[in-house]
Amino acid sequence: MLRQNSGLCHLGGSTVRTTQFNLTLGSLALGNILAVGLLGCSETTLIGQPGAGLPTRVQATIEVSSDHPSDPLLVDFGDVYAGDTREKDVMIRNIGTDTLHIEELVIDGSFDVVNDGNWERLLAPEASTLVQLAYSPTQDEHTDGSMTVISNDRENPAVLVRLLAEGLAPAISIEPPVFDFGSPELGCVSQLEVTIANIGRAPLEIEDDGIWFEDLGGNGEMSLIHNLPEEGLVLDPMSAGGSPVTVEIHYVPTDVQPDTGVLHIESNDPSSPDATATQYGIAQLGASNIDEYYQEGNNATDILWVVDNSCSMNQEQSSLAVNFASFIQIVDAIDIDYHIGVTTTDQGDNGALQGTEHIISPNSSDPAGSFAFNVNLGTSGAIDELGLHCGYLALGGGGNNNLQPGGANYGFMRDDAGLRIIFVSDEPEQSSGVLGWGVGDYVNFFQGLKANPDHVVLSDITGGISGCSGNGGSAQNGTGFVSATNMTNGISASICDPNWVSTLSALAWLSQSFADTFELSQTPVEDSIEVRMNGVPMFVGWTYNSGLQAIVFDIDYVPENGDTLEIEYTVLGACTG
Repeated sequence: MLRQNSGLCHLGGSTVRTTQFNLTLGSLALGNILAVGLLGCSETTLIGQPGAGLPTRVQATIEVSSDHPSDPLLVDFGDVYAGDTREKDVMIRNIGTDTLHIEELVIDGSFDVVNDGNWERLLAPEASTLVQLAYSPTQDEHTDGSMTVISNDRENPAVLVRLLAEGLAPAISIEPPVFDFGSPELGCVSQLEVTIANIGRAPLEIEDDGIWFEDLGGNGEMSLIHNLPEEGLVLDPMSAGGSPVTVEIHYVPTDVQPDTGVLHIESNDPSSPDATATQYGIAQLGASNIDEYYQEGNNATDILWVVDNSCSMNQEQSSLAVNFASFIQIVDAIDIDYHIGVTTTDQGDNGALQGTEHIISPNSSDPAGSFAFNVNLGTSGAIDELGLHCGYLALGGGGNNNLQPGGANYGFMRDDAGLRIIFVSDEPEQSSGVLGWGVGDYVNFFQGLKANPDHVVLSDITGGISGCSGNGGSAQNGTGFVSATNMTNGISASICDPNWVSTLSALAWLSQSFADTFELSQTPVEDSIEVRMNGVPMFVGWTYNSGLQAIVFDIDYVPENGDTLEIEYTVLGACTG
């Protein structure tokens, strides 16, 4: 029999509850037992009176369990894709005989308590609470963490629950992530192959236009080359049999300044949505080179105008006559020793120069007036425009004696003069049916008249490749004439352009025989070019034409006969590596 007497007492400044029991077991009296409990604690200790035997303990006991089939202290979240969340419950139960106080949950790893603050911290005997855990991966990872439940269970105050998860995410790999091109030669191409792979465990989705390149120098020395689709790309994980892709970075230095480029790849990799790889380089100076030239030539130029005299040319002949003064002004200004003659596109004229003063020169009393008279050819010529063939006849082609003593054109063409032939027509060139020659055959004939073919230049004022229409009139195509012009680097102008002054001015400048273009023997570093004429540096009056790989002088600065020219520059690169 157990008989209880309770009361309060004070021990060491603390308030305690005391309970006295009289315990009788059968006919055996075991004596009085005093139970002392600290208020606010969760454990009661039974203390026996002296000589009354062993004490008895009453305590809280924790039990933790999960849904794992074999290990209640293991929570396995399994495979979770980045961007997704998976939740798991852990049950904490008090299987003791006193109140269980859960003091703290300590989480180690990429896990969260979803119901933090909403689970019970004080559990009566047989009571339980659920702790809801969540795993939301942000990268490809294997996570082995834990949750430690700290309580007032004296036998097991810290219960360790193991937390496992596999975070599945794409993970981009760019190799090499950093690359130094070193010091290549100026102007030479260095190439770097960059490999892009998915080393994660989920598909890597590269965005539309997500592969791009940033040339931090801004001058295009580094560039990205690839043939990957612009509308996006999906790379399967390498661990699942996926394959990498490659792109190329080209480095072509044009100066000796440091260069930096950055390859960008935008994807669904949660850790690196804008992954980058960086490239560096700085070129080395190439060898120095000096090209030397001696200006040889003279100012003598023979200029043959082959003008259409068919029925549609009245307006064009008039415009040419009225504006020809601008042509004469320029050739006089640049001191051209010219011979100017005019013939027709009518084969019946046999290429004979027209007019009373059929060879116009600087000694003519009125060069512009004479030309205006000569070019007034009328419009009764043949309907077939044989411009190339009539030019051929005018210059002695076909065995005629036009250039011989007594010939119609005797004295026009001089051995030491340059030759310019200008065709004016509003209809197609039709010479091919006469000798069966193509345009190139006629060009070869004209160039063969001079020791240096470069001294022969053909130009045209026609309807161009596809014909034209404008304030200056209309015209059919002049394809054959344009082809001849292109073969000799002449000027092709539109006959429909009312601005004849501009056209004639350009043709006048082309009449000079002195070279204004000097091709370099090697490709230069443009900023390194130095030009010296007769030993004196020239800082103005010239430009570098990269298409021609040549120095081109402005009209007022063209070297004169006997001038020496030195062009010094750094060679862009032999590219031998």
